Amino acid sequence: MRAQLLHLSGPLRGRTVTYDDDALVIGSSSGAELRLQHEAVAPHHAVLERHEEDCAYVLRRIDGRVFVNRAEVEAIELRDDDLIEWGEGGPRARFRAYASVGAVCKPVRKMLRDAKDVKKNSGRGAAAHGFARDLLTQATLQLKVGFPLLLLALALPLSWFAGWLGAAPAREWKPRADEITIAELQRVRAELEAQQQELERLQRANTVVQRVQKELSRGVGLVHGIVRLERENGTPITDARGQPLRAEWTGSGFLASNGGHVITNRHVVTPWEVMPELVMRNRNGAKPAWERLTITFPGKRPVSVDPQTIRRRDDALDVAVFVLAKDQIEGVPVLPLHQGPLDALPDARAIVVGYPTGLAALLAKAETEVVERLREVGADYADVIGELAKADRISPVITEGTIGNVLAQMIVYDAATTQGGSGGPVFGSDGEVIAVNYAVLRDFTGANFGVPIVFGIDLIKP
Repeated sequence: MRAQLLHLSGPLRGRTVTYDDDALVIGSSSGAELRLQHEAVAPHHAVLERHEEDCAYVLRRIDGRVFVNRAEVEAIELRDDDLIEWGEGGPRARFRAYASVGAVCKPVRKMLRDAKDVKKNSGRGAAAHGFARDLLTQATLQLKVGFPLLLLALALPLSWFAGWLGAAPAREWKPRADEITIAELQRVRAELEAQQQELERLQRANTVVQRVQKELSRGVGLVHGIVRLERENGTPITDARGQPLRAEWTGSGFLASNGGHVITNRHVVTPWEVMPELVMRNRNGAKPAWERLTITFPGKRPVSVDPQTIRRRDDALDVAVFVLAKDQIEGVPVLPLHQGPLDALPDARAIVVGYPTGLAALLAKAETEVVERLREVGADYADVIGELAKADRISPVITEGTIGNVLAQMIVYDAATTQGGSGGPVFGSDGEVIAVNYAVLRDFTGANFGVPIVFGIDLIKP
């Protein structure tokens, strides 16, 4: 769990920043972790402290005045969307407790309180089971790792623990070895094994997400294309103002082999088949001519794609491949591709990586000064991508959901994505690409669709 501040005003206005510090000192001095140069902010104004055991953040004033939800405070445990004001009339920020994908946190005191509530309504067994499940799925990492060892040590006194959750037992129960049946031992062992398996599954899931975030996402690039329409004789088709008729778009693609094969969607590299402004003219004898086709990987500059390397399927499946040169993929990770049946995956997790909303999402991550400079010079898409790549601000969006259905030519999942995310990889719970994201709704909601990766692998084969 980390602290996240949406800066509403002040020198960082418009930026959402996530802070890793256990104790974040806020002030106007150069030594403050969060430096806010403003007349209302003291050099050492306040401190934001993380209380890991309580899954909470506490804000305390030091030398400055602090207002939370417009009330002055000395110290307060913050809640999501609390409005913070650093000094009277000073910078404002909206607080959120940020948890990475798959991360959860629930204080033990709340687990105990919830267990007692369950006991009142559903009995001691349900309370004990719910408490154990909370420890496995909602606790901090230290408790998740330590709980199986604790269960092994307390396997026999579990019945006493369930009684403690309710009223005091009528008599003290001290089990003897000869009172415990083989069936009871087998039941306890089965429960412990199931709980251990669940813990291991959660740990694997968190490991997969972390690997996607830190490593594999660098193999997912932003595709940018421009085509113009020409007549059969090569003369350009113009619009009502006499300007050449062009279409421009962005999408996603990912490196799938050491040979430079990049898998994407068919409609990302042949947009004249689906773009309404191009389809009708294309049917009337016009032909597309490439002006630009590039892909930009995180930490890299844009590289040109040779349209002659594009390979599509003969059927209508929305998947395609193009090839980059060896020097163009240096330092870019090749994503692992799933080879077996999807029913062998540990669970139905779907992790989608791509560039939904295209440049809008990238500009939202960039510094205000960069955005303002690009707006002032009237930068086009290519200029914006180049500047963002130069500033190392090209990075994909990662969302997570659940696979709802698996068909021969389509996978359905609810991981959020939208236009621009087409062509990005869909990772399964084993950390391998299981599909190519291809059909999305206009908002970050609802069902989205992917082409099983096997159809992309077919295009890579010689």
